[in-house]
Amino acid sequence: MFKKLRNTLIATSVLYLLFGLVMLFLPSVVIKSVCYLVGIMFLFVGVSGAVMYMKTELKTAFTSFTLIMSIIFGAFGVYVLLNSETFASFLPLVVGIFLLADSVSKLSMAFDLKKFGYQKWWQMLIVAFILLGCGLILVFNPFEVLEVSVQIIGAILIVDAISNIFTIYSYSKVDYPGVFDVKIIDEKK
Repeated sequence: MFKKLRNTLIATSVLYLLFGLVMLFLPSVVIKSVCYLVGIMFLFVGVSGAVMYMKTELKTAFTSFTLIMSIIFGAFGVYVLLNSETFASFLPLVVGIFLLADSVSKLSMAFDLKKFGYQKWWQMLIVAFILLGCGLILVFNPFEVLEVSVQIIGAILIVDAISNIFTIYSYSKVDYPGVFDVKIIDEKK
């Protein structure tokens, strides 16, 4: 179980690190790519919903509602494609919320490490508070320049990737008494 968790955490950390480096050094590319991707996704959902409505022979309140939602989704997709900077200004908020959730997770990991007797559990606590601070900054203090905020988000993702690697290291040093012990039952008795 720990090996699966460790491998997942390593893969996630590598992705965070790569995405963080791209955000740090190519912020304008990230902004445009994310906005275009979201815009195209909403436009696709809107168009496909409208096509489904036209192909449906039985028109009901539900299918009419689907058409209305499809129009709204399609219009939002067009809006995002035409106003990518306005949409991108919400990116720091979304990443900030993610980091707040991740900091709570790391906080609980720190207390787990303490419970299992790991002497340096407080290091994970410090990492949790750093992520908490970064998340709060992104949520409550949106930056004026979007590219700078994307670079900061990239740097924060790099810090998060490093903290995940630290988590793997910390958990690998803990002896979990009784957790992985398996009792062998003798069926001959």
